[in-house]
Amino acid sequence: MPLGFTSGKEYAELEWPIDIDITIIWVVFGINMLGTILRRREIHLYVAILFHIATFVTVALLHIVNSIELPISLFKSYSVYAGVQDALVRWWYGHNAVTFFLTTPYLGFMYYFIPKASNRLIYSYCLSIIHFWALIFIYIWAGPHHLLYNDLPDWAQSLGVVFSIILIAPSWGGMLYGLLTHF
Repeated sequence: MPLGFTSGKEYAELEWPIDIDITIIWVVFGINMLGTILRRREIHLYVAILFHIATFVTVALLHIVNSIELPISLFKSYSVYAGVQDALVRWWYGHNAVTFFLTTPYLGFMYYFIPKASNRLIYSYCLSIIHFWALIFIYIWAGPHHLLYNDLPDWAQSLGVVFSIILIAPSWGGMLYGLLTHF
């Protein structure tokens, strides 16, 4: 990147050979993580593990879809998306990469460590499952709120805003879980 070898895509500047390397490393990480989960002795699958599985699957999906490029040479490629489609895919990736690479693993840690640290049972397993599925299904569609007042169709902008507002529910659900388990 310091030498100017970039694809020019915000948050996804790396050229195709490095994207392939990142994909291979991520798959190796996923095989290790999923292999550990499959070989566990505990039958029950805790919600903390679900957050980590969602991290692996969604980041892989985001990276692959956003990095589809036409290689021109070893150090140059062009995105298969253009114009508004490129903007929509870029912000779908950028918005969700932050959530699924940074937020969901820490929520998984929260669901494990808060009950351990407070030496208490979880407040509500049902609340934790609702929080997980609500966050996973709603957050993935909220990215268009970054593209307001541009060429993106109005329905897509409005849908992004609606999903962003609906995100209040899983955000409060996770916060209530943490507080009610700890206290």
